[in-house]
Amino acid sequence: MLLYSGLLPNDGHPGSRYHPSMPRRRDPNFTTGHLCRFCGELVPWGTILRLIRVDPDTPGFMLNESACHTECLRRVLRGDVSLTFHRHWNGRAPMLDDDSDVDGKPCAMCGKAIAPAALVRLRVQKPAGPVKAPEFDEQTLPLHADCLAAVSNTRFG
Repeated sequence: MLLYSGLLPNDGHPGSRYHPSMPRRRDPNFTTGHLCRFCGELVPWGTILRLIRVDPDTPGFMLNESACHTECLRRVLRGDVSLTFHRHWNGRAPMLDDDSDVDGKPCAMCGKAIAPAALVRLRVQKPAGPVKAPEFDEQTLPLHADCLAAVSNTRFG
């Protein structure tokens, strides 16, 4: 990112810190610095999904966050599990209630029932807003910790 140094014109916006050639929207082909949780490759903006893992014993103020390609997540889910992103979150606390996504539902990877004490919620978020005011379309997937660890490329499952 090039910061405006004052030596170049700032396209008529006084006080603009950014170089005028900087785009106002995300380039879908721009490769982010995030590695895919499942394949380990860099993820471009056009296919990035934000993943937030919430374990039963995780305090609400802690986030275990990673990213993945949309295709990689689809590949590890059961065939009958679809990515609908049916909730819109404005990016501000608190996060929306996701109990209806996980209560009484089987694991999104193996299809077996999950005991409430062993439920891992994987909140999947797709960027929907502008860069400066992040918003997301999201859904939550119920998982077993072992199922997620078996397909993850990350150190901590």
